[in-house]
Amino acid sequence: MTSPFPSDDTDAMVARVRAGDERVFEGIFRAHYGSLCAFANTLVRSRETAEEVVQNVFLNIWTQRDHWEVRGSVRAYLFGAVRNQALNQIKRGQLERSWAEDSGDEGVLELHGSIPDPAALVEAEEMAAVVREAIDRLPPRARMAVQLRWEGQLKYSEIAEVMGISVKGVENQLSRALEALRRLLGDRGG
Repeated sequence: MTSPFPSDDTDAMVARVRAGDERVFEGIFRAHYGSLCAFANTLVRSRETAEEVVQNVFLNIWTQRDHWEVRGSVRAYLFGAVRNQALNQIKRGQLERSWAEDSGDEGVLELHGSIPDPAALVEAEEMAAVVREAIDRLPPRARMAVQLRWEGQLKYSEIAEVMGISVKGVENQLSRALEALRRLLGDRGG
């Protein structure tokens, strides 16, 4: 299926998807699905999980299309969303394995503490949303460095390899990102 828009007409495509145009959405899906699955597979190392990650990204876009915003190209947006979803999937899998391993231990509740207060959970979620929003406002390279370090738990040398820059370049990106985050979060009273 060919797209009704030139590949560089991001604003028009996003506007049509936001308006509920299934044909344009399907065109974006078909154009990028294969390459996104291949990319996700390099992160999660499972074809089935990679497909699930990509499908979840598209499902989230469609269900939240009224609020879908793309800075830059649709392709770059999709790869970033898949990277984030894949990293979240990896973290979720690690957490589930940790809890499964701990479930046989009688001291699990002591180790993990009591069940948190619902108000505290809501407050933590709100703060996490503010931080995510601040991270999303960072320049792309700084945002990627932050996500690889904090979400991906990668070492500086691993981040340098992924980003194709030196370790010093990673340090510079993270330093600038931290400064920007302090400013952004300070402006919000956080």
